[in-house]
Amino acid sequence: MNAVVTFNEMEGMAAHIVRSKLFGAKDESQAISLMLLAQAEGMHPMAAIQDFDIVQGRPARKTHSILARFQSAGGSVIWEEVNGLRACGVFSHKQGGSLRVQWTFEQAKRVGLTGKDNWKNYPQAMLRARCIAEGIRAVFPGAIGGMLSVEEAQDIVIAPPKDMGMITPTDNNNLRTHWLSAVSKAQTLDALESVWKLGLVELKQAADTDLHAAFKAAVLERKATLKSLIITVNEEGKIEEAAL
Repeated sequence: MNAVVTFNEMEGMAAHIVRSKLFGAKDESQAISLMLLAQAEGMHPMAAIQDFDIVQGRPARKTHSILARFQSAGGSVIWEEVNGLRACGVFSHKQGGSLRVQWTFEQAKRVGLTGKDNWKNYPQAMLRARCIAEGIRAVFPGAIGGMLSVEEAQDIVIAPPKDMGMITPTDNNNLRTHWLSAVSKAQTLDALESVWKLGLVELKQAADTDLHAAFKAAVLERKATLKSLIITVNEEGKIEEAAL
């Protein structure tokens, strides 16, 4: 493993990386995140620039890095065909066996990938990259490390924020009626305590301070009433009010 690079040293390198505009990192935080990821895998932080890229705000592993890691771990690939219409290869590793993987332009078109510029301009490279990611993930996923390849990340469609319309205040009249009625129907202090706890949960979501105050006042009033109704029998057998 390379000598550990301090965080302060990474900050200096990150500043130069962002200013160069050569490696996809839009700010120093993204650059440092990639460097930390690389160092955690036993590489020098600057190796992150070679092996990773930032795509739509998230780190992704470059395809050549995936293939290199796969081969250095004993994996192999035999290409049967690679062109702009079809890419097909057999991926093998002693731990995961062999798998024949094929990607065609028609297949990519059916799932809505080919409308993007990278597919229009570089169909052969995109088909090959898709084969590499799928084949290696199947027979030796350690070479990818749970990440997406750059090409896979580029093909993810991020939906625009959905307009949920105007937020309308919740009608709390039903809540008021329900919980005030529940308070008045409580016949014991234990029952009243249960109403209090359950009501607090629901009324907190309503975020209505006036309703909360009315509920609390009703509970306190009912509590006083229930306590005044508690009776006991003294030693002489006479009924008397319980001490509060």
